[in-house]
Amino acid sequence: MNKLKFIPIIGIPEIKSQDNIPKIINKGLLNNKICLKDNDILVLTQKIISKSENRIMNLDSVKPKSKAIKLSRELKKDPKLIQLIIDESKSIIKIDKNRGIIITETKLGHICANSGIDSSNIYGTNNVSLLPKDPDKSAKLIFNNLTQDHEIKNLGIIISDTFGRPWRVGQTNISIGSYGINPFIDYQNNTDAFGRKLNTTKICIVDELSGGAEILMEKALKIPIVLIR
Repeated sequence: MNKLKFIPIIGIPEIKSQDNIPKIINKGLLNNKICLKDNDILVLTQKIISKSENRIMNLDSVKPKSKAIKLSRELKKDPKLIQLIIDESKSIIKIDKNRGIIITETKLGHICANSGIDSSNIYGTNNVSLLPKDPDKSAKLIFNNLTQDHEIKNLGIIISDTFGRPWRVGQTNISIGSYGINPFIDYQNNTDAFGRKLNTTKICIVDELSGGAEILMEKALKIPIVLIR
């Protein structure tokens, strides 16, 4: 591999609950005059998966408990949001009062701010999106449909989200689920350019591809899907 092409899929509509994501992808590819090929990779934002899987929550439906109410006073946040952050977490790693965020380990095992709960690009009033319950399963479903529709065998599906990084300014896209692609390139037992043996180098290729796709996923232009060829 010596060249990658990143192609934004333009014109994807606003996603609603129970929408058929493979069908929407196919229509988007057709409108962009793109045919899927073997070894293509599709990077999809978490947000469209969450919307289609009804992972949108209205904060008015949440009843905060005493712990959430106490934390909300310390962080100056809505206690209903705090309760949802707690509900969607496996454990709380750190409470950052200066920035008003809670670093948690999600039920999926990701370490992120506020359990990955997000209010951007969400229709309705007082709504937030939660992470998909099983993004690997979601990716597999899309893989099965698209490989059958396009009569191909090799297709990578990556579901991505934007995360912060410890001790680094800014955020980057990472993979929170994938199917049809090996998440890693493992250089262990290979040699470097000077003949030295590599013992531990393992590159998380799905994160790197997600980061590249993020450059084209302009939120204001609603580009939630990028094809990598």
